[in-house]
Amino acid sequence: MAAKAPSLAEALTSGFLTCSVCLERLRQPKILPCLHTYCHPCLKKLAAGRKKDLQCPECRQSVPLPPGGVDGLKTNFFINGLLDLVCPAGKAQPTCSPCRLIGQSANRVAVSRCLDCADDLCQACTGGHHCSRLTHAHCVVDMESYLSGEYNEEIRKRQASRCKEHAGEELRFFCTPCAAPLCRECRLGPHLQHPCLSLAEAAEARRPIIAGLLVGVEETVQRIQRGRASLEEELRVLEAHGVAVREAVERTCSRVVAQLLAQQEEVLAQLSEGLEERKKAAEVLRSELEFQEQVASSTVAFAQKVLSLGREPEIVSLEQLISERLRQLQDFSWEPLAIRLPQLEICSDLQSSRSLLHLTFREGKQALRRPEEEKDQKEKAREGKEREERATNGGARKQQQPVPLLGPEPQALPSPFVTSRETLGPEGPPGGGPGSRVEAPLPPPKGTEAPPLLPKPTFLCSFWAKTSTDKKRPRVTGLCPYGCGEILVADEQNRKLKRFSLQGDFKGTVPVPSEVAPFSVAAVGSKVAFTAGSQLYLLNGEGALVWQKALKRGQASHALTAVGGDRLAVSVARHLEVYNLEGRLVERIVPEGTQERCLVFLASRKQGFVGSDWYRQSVVLFGGEGDLVAECRKEQLSECQPGAVCVDAVGTVYVVLREQNKVVAFSEKGEVLGPFLTADNSLDRPRVATVAGDGRFVVALSNGTVHVFKIRYQRKSR
Repeated sequence: MAAKAPSLAEALTSGFLTCSVCLERLRQPKILPCLHTYCHPCLKKLAAGRKKDLQCPECRQSVPLPPGGVDGLKTNFFINGLLDLVCPAGKAQPTCSPCRLIGQSANRVAVSRCLDCADDLCQACTGGHHCSRLTHAHCVVDMESYLSGEYNEEIRKRQASRCKEHAGEELRFFCTPCAAPLCRECRLGPHLQHPCLSLAEAAEARRPIIAGLLVGVEETVQRIQRGRASLEEELRVLEAHGVAVREAVERTCSRVVAQLLAQQEEVLAQLSEGLEERKKAAEVLRSELEFQEQVASSTVAFAQKVLSLGREPEIVSLEQLISERLRQLQDFSWEPLAIRLPQLEICSDLQSSRSLLHLTFREGKQALRRPEEEKDQKEKAREGKEREERATNGGARKQQQPVPLLGPEPQALPSPFVTSRETLGPEGPPGGGPGSRVEAPLPPPKGTEAPPLLPKPTFLCSFWAKTSTDKKRPRVTGLCPYGCGEILVADEQNRKLKRFSLQGDFKGTVPVPSEVAPFSVAAVGSKVAFTAGSQLYLLNGEGALVWQKALKRGQASHALTAVGGDRLAVSVARHLEVYNLEGRLVERIVPEGTQERCLVFLASRKQGFVGSDWYRQSVVLFGGEGDLVAECRKEQLSECQPGAVCVDAVGTVYVVLREQNKVVAFSEKGEVLGPFLTADNSLDRPRVATVAGDGRFVVALSNGTVHVFKIRYQRKSR
C-alpha cells in the first residue's frame, strides 16, 4: 500500500529543508544523483581536494563532479520554491514596497501583502491597491496571516518559474526533443520548429513514469522488511537451539561431574564461540538490510514529496534524476544467510575413551530434531545391531561398543579474542597505578634503528555503559583514564559523566551542571574537564564547577585532551587553544600545512598532538608548536572518514574507522602498522577509544557497549 502523501505544512515544519551537514536551513541547495540535497557551501567543503568525485555524506554513494565542480551540480528548484515560503518568517518587520519606490518614507510598516504582486503594503497603499482596475481583483491578505503561513498553499500555487535566458519571462512550454522548459521567447526563437507541449501536459505525461517506479521501490522496501523479519526469526531459532544444547550439556554433565568437568567446559566454550561467530555474520547482514531500508525509504519519501508538492517545471526537472535513482533501488537484492544451528551428539558409553559430548553445527531441516530424539534413535539402532550379532554368534555376548559419532570431527572455531593463559604472560598490578608497566620487547643494540612495535590485542572484558537510572540508550561520545584503574565515560544521551573500573564495575558519576550534555572529556589530576556545545567546563573532584569558558563557534563539537598534567587543549575552528587549570588561555596552536582544518577528535602525544581532520579526511600528527610531523591521508585510511584517535605509552597512534568496524595502528612517525582491532574482535560501529593504565585499550561502540583489551607488543620485521 502506498504511503500517505505528505502535506505542504509537514514539508515546511519538518527537517526536510534542513541541511544534514551544517544542520541549518538549506542555502543555495544542490541536489545529487542519489536525491540528497545539501548547501552549496557545505558541498564545497566536502569536495575540497577532490577533482573527480565526492561522497554523499548520507548514503556514501560516489558522485562524479561535472566540469564546473560543485557549481555545476544541479540546483534543486523544488527546494528553492519551498524555501521562499519560510524565508519571510525569519526577517525583520517588513516595510511598504510602493512607498520606497515613489520616494516616500522607507520605514512605513507593511500591514498586508498582495499575493499576485508579491508586494508588502502599508495601510494607505492597501486601500489604493483595490481602487485600480489592474489590481482590483488581486488577492491582498493581512501581514500577520501571511507570516504565520496561513496562505502558503495559495502562494505555492501562484509561484512562477522564470526563464534564465529572458528576464521576467515565465516558463510555459516544454520542448520534447530538447527535454527543456521554455518561455514564450524561447518558443518563438530557437525551438520554433520543435514539437512542444505545455508544462502541464509534460508534467502529466511524466507523473506515471515516476509513480510506476515508485511502486517498484515500495515493493523493494517491503521485501527488505520481510527479509529482515525472517533474519530475526532465524536468530531467534538460533538462540533457542543454543539454549537447548546448553541445557542438554548441563543435564548430561550433572550426572558425572567429577569425570566430565573438563569436557563440559570444552563443549560450552565451543558452543559459545560458534554461536558468536554466526551471530556476527547475521548482524552484518542485518545492519546492511537496515541501511538499505533507510536509504530506500528516504528516497521514496522524497519522490512522494516531489509528486505531491512539486510544480510542473520541478517535476520535469527532477524526473530523470528520480527515475534513475528509483531504478537503482528497485534492483537491490542480497544473499540470504544460511544459519547453521548447533547440534549435540552424546556417546552413551561412559567407559569409552571417546569424548562423551560431540558438538556440530548443521544447516537445513536436519538441525530441527531435538538431541534427545537423536539419542533415542541411536540407542534403538545399537540395540538392534547387538541382537543381530547375538543371533549370528549363538548368543555369545559382545563387548559393548560406543555409538559412533556422525559426521566429521569438529573443527576449531576462530575465536574473536585471545584468552589462552600461555599467551597472556605475567600480569602487572591490576588497574594501573604505581608499578604499572607496558609489556614491550627489549630495545635493540645501540647503533641500529629499532623497528616499530606492532601492538596486538588480548581481550579482557566487555560491559554496557547503561546504568539503572538511565532513561535512554547510552551514546558514548568521550572516554578518558580517571584515577587509579578507572575510566570516565561521557554519555551525551543521558547527560552524565560515568565512572567505571577497567573490569566494568560501575563506580558512580561525576556531577555535571543541569541540562548540560558532555561531549568530550579529559581528566587532569583530580579535576575533570569536558566540552558541551560551544562551552568548556572544569570541575573539581566533587563535581563542583571551577570555571566555564565560551569557545568560538566554528564547529558543531569541540575535541578535548589533557596536556602534561596541568593544561587542557581544545580544538576551536582551525586551531587549538591551550588553557591552564586557572582558566587562562596560555597558548594558541595552529597546525602547519593548511588553514582549512577541522579537528573533530584530538589526543595528546609525546611533545605534540594527533587529530582527525574531517576537512582533509586525514589524521595529522604535529608538534607542540604546530609543526607538522606526519599526515596519514585518506588512502592510508581505506578512503574512510577518520574517527576517534588515541596514543599509547610507546607512541603508537590508534585511529577508529567506524565505517569499516576497525581500529588501525600507526607508528609515531605516521607509518601504517596495520589493523589493531576488526569485526573479528566484536567491533560493531566503534565510536571513541582511549588508552588507560597498564596498557589497557578501551573502545566504546555506538550501542553503548565498551570493550577492554590488553595491548601487547612484538617487533615488526623490516
